[in-house]
Amino acid sequence: MARPLRIQYKGAWYHVMNRGGGRQRIFCAGKDYEIFVKLLEESVGLWGIRIHAFSLLPNHYHLLVETPRGNLSRAMRHIDGVYTQRFNRNHKRDGHLFRGRYRSILVEEEGYLVELLRYIHLNPVRAGLVRKPQEHCWTSHHVYLGGAKDRGWLTTERLLWYFAKRLSKARRKLHEFVMAGVPEKLMMKMEGRRWPSILSSDNFREWVERNFVEGVKDREVQYVVEDEGGIKEPQIRRILCEVTGEGWGGIRRPESLRQKEFRRMAIWAYRRYLGLSYGAISEHFGGLHPSYISRVISGSTTGSGWREGDLCQHLVAEIEHANVKT
Repeated sequence: MARPLRIQYKGAWYHVMNRGGGRQRIFCAGKDYEIFVKLLEESVGLWGIRIHAFSLLPNHYHLLVETPRGNLSRAMRHIDGVYTQRFNRNHKRDGHLFRGRYRSILVEEEGYLVELLRYIHLNPVRAGLVRKPQEHCWTSHHVYLGGAKDRGWLTTERLLWYFAKRLSKARRKLHEFVMAGVPEKLMMKMEGRRWPSILSSDNFREWVERNFVEGVKDREVQYVVEDEGGIKEPQIRRILCEVTGEGWGGIRRPESLRQKEFRRMAIWAYRRYLGLSYGAISEHFGGLHPSYISRVISGSTTGSGWREGDLCQHLVAEIEHANVKT
């Protein structure tokens, strides 16, 4: 099945959601929520995104994200990927945590942002966790009301301005708006089996399709407008050699068990950060069988615990740092 259409451009807004595979819990304890919130803060600093709303529930999350750099995929790859690593390490488990790639809706600024804010903030109420949205401490609603500890990375001013210029009045009006409930028409769209690719007026949809989709035969393929740049293969090779203390020849064609561990790290990094196909990775590493590459990437090879080890964490940190400077 083809992937959903993904449109990225500078200044775009998105409603983003992901849930645990098989509806499993992705937050099992307060520490898990804290780790995820810290990752949101990191991503604001690393990738320049703006998070305007969030709601974290035991088996899924919702975000309202603005992307001044047009780089949603890059930021979400960091959030979902690093959180999975940290969750697995803390709970002594392995494998996938989320059911797949995140889901996102491109959102028109005018008219829909506050509706989505309301939808996101009411998620814990609809889930039966609390009676009032401000009672759930893992949403941004109580931050908007001024009743939570400061989260400087969360952007609230933009949506508060929709309600009033004076802060106290804006908070009161926003709360009244949220408590009025989500309109049935929007609920039908959001709770349906498939999310829309774009939530907008007809004019905005036409503008998006005219500028970013025209000429794409299959609307269900990934389509990215902005070239995100990012780290290149020579940089990853250099970082791998520096982190492992091994020459590239020993990583590419290993002889010892430790060198084979380094090769697994390299295969994983080539797939994650360069997005290379199994065939391309096979060529880079001397003709490895695609099934082996698949097992490395999925974490099912013998000794796959390297992914949670300090060395791999150091590798990820170095590559992420290099990616920011690229």
